[in-house]
Amino acid sequence: MEGWLTYVELKTITKLLDAFCGSVEPSFRNAYFYYDRALKIYATDGCAKIYLNVTKEFLPFDGVASVPIQYLKGIIRDTKLKDDSLVKITVEDKLISFEIQGITLNSKIEKMDTKQIEVSREFTLLSKKEIGSFLNKLDFVSASANEGDVIDFFTFNDNLIFGYLSNYYKLNSIYGNVREEFHREIPFISARHIVKSLNLLKKSSILEFGINKKDIVLRVPGIFIKICSSIPSYNKNLLVTQNSFVEEKEINTKELKKVLSKLYVTFSESNIAYLLLNKGNSYIYKENNNSKISFKLPYSFENQYLITIHTRKIRSILSRMSENLRVYLSPKELVLEEKKNEKRASFLVQEFKKLT
Repeated sequence: MEGWLTYVELKTITKLLDAFCGSVEPSFRNAYFYYDRALKIYATDGCAKIYLNVTKEFLPFDGVASVPIQYLKGIIRDTKLKDDSLVKITVEDKLISFEIQGITLNSKIEKMDTKQIEVSREFTLLSKKEIGSFLNKLDFVSASANEGDVIDFFTFNDNLIFGYLSNYYKLNSIYGNVREEFHREIPFISARHIVKSLNLLKKSSILEFGINKKDIVLRVPGIFIKICSSIPSYNKNLLVTQNSFVEEKEINTKELKKVLSKLYVTFSESNIAYLLLNKGNSYIYKENNNSKISFKLPYSFENQYLITIHTRKIRSILSRMSENLRVYLSPKELVLEEKKNEKRASFLVQEFKKLT
């Protein structure tokens, strides 16, 4: 039994699986080939599961062939083939074989029931949008998070919102209108794997977003993804609003981002600094080893606000927003808003002084 893929198809599949499974846990870095009305691949990062349709031009076989993704990366590495060159896949004598440019990779087919990896494809569809929109919103809320954190998917006033909450700040991105009320959280690491893998696809492809009893579900042509999710055990203060602010103005963040880059390079061990918004001029300053460095910023406000910032994280956040942002300030909160892509970042005000 044999079938064929083009070199570019094998390369695309390998890159997608490599990004999806990540590098944190080596035991998850396997591609499972099996037959279910077509040749398919299953893989997981320990939470998220992906199912790929490979080719219908293949005869049925029993069992599952486990192939390390690293082996697939090895056989396509530095291979000088045209994109339409054929890769032969053969199933014979309990082995699955890949033949490419004189290289043969064999892997044993295990006597594993496909029901152990196959799952129901039923889910409640909530939204259909281009992949590019989904990636833009999910990347914004997840890029600055840490291992062990969670990313929230929740609804408010018929809007589906992606959110992240930390000790220093919280982030929201509005994805679109939905009628189903729910709140789920997924591991940060799976959110990053989703962003990195789907980023390899055409941004204009349509992505279906939905939920079932346990998972967040994503589907694009030829790809089905289920992400393990849970319902938060307590009420989180996730929503970023624009209520009860005493100041509001537009700023350009170009100079702020330059300063943050300098601080990030200069102080590699500690990322904590302070943002002082003031009348006349504002400043970012940092104290380290009995020394203090400060940078003047071209922003003026009616009152004084002191905000503790994490330079690496706020740098990551601002790099995913436009340079021209709306600023909202209260004695307790600083909010940055990008209206075009409906992104908001909220930071706690540590000290407030009324100047007028």
